[in-house]
Amino acid sequence: MIISAGTSSHGAGLQFEREPGFPYWTAGFFLTGPIEVACEGRTLSIPPRSCLILGPNTPYRITMLSKHREIWTIFDPRMRLRSALPAADGRSRVISVVFGDSPAWSRMRASLNDLMHWWASQPPELQLAENAVERLLLLAIREHGLQQDQRMPDDRIHRVVAHIERRFGEELPVEELASVAGLSPSRFAHLFRETTGLSPIKFLEMHRIERAKHLMLTTDLRVQEIGNRCGFPNAQHFSVRFRNMTGQSPSAFRHLPKRRFRELHPEEEDAPS
Repeated sequence: MIISAGTSSHGAGLQFEREPGFPYWTAGFFLTGPIEVACEGRTLSIPPRSCLILGPNTPYRITMLSKHREIWTIFDPRMRLRSALPAADGRSRVISVVFGDSPAWSRMRASLNDLMHWWASQPPELQLAENAVERLLLLAIREHGLQQDQRMPDDRIHRVVAHIERRFGEELPVEELASVAGLSPSRFAHLFRETTGLSPIKFLEMHRIERAKHLMLTTDLRVQEIGNRCGFPNAQHFSVRFRNMTGQSPSAFRHLPKRRFRELHPEEEDAPS
């Protein structure tokens, strides 16, 4: 889910710093001008036609080395992408990809245009912006894997994630998920946490909450019915878990479908292009 998105243009020498504790993923897609990024004890020099994806609670400092323009987004990724994105457990929280003049950059640029076009819309058209972000992330993950010659996470975990996506509204004990992976429950729980940074039960609950968010923004179903469809036994339990994970009640979330750019960065006034 997109929390915010926008464009930024800055001159040489400007610095932007993110303090620890920011709870969302962030991604910057750099159109013009090189930058320098200090993060996790190292400094990265990033040219134009590149992207940088950072996991939650990842402090960093960006220095613009010349006139610079970027499109950025702050997001909470769909569950099927979490195992391939920077982990939230301190292991690997940064993906940097240089596209240059590769065909992949043309595909990235088209998706960036879609993101900026549809971000100003309302549900259900807002889902087209969500799709654009997912495409951007998938393209970046793929290119990063090609450049780094890395394998995607264990296929057994992919099978479990797909199983959760199909049957998230049902009771799914760890034993059943372990059976899908073909592992003992203890070995499965260890491998799942190692791969995703989350326990299987936490991952399942987060997926249920994500699906509930989607239904609240795209349907007129009652909150209680949404909770039931997403595997919560009763409305009170759904409301408590939703508030614990999002900081607001389901009803409040439904009445505030988007956090706009200016709410996170009131000093910025750049309009999407």
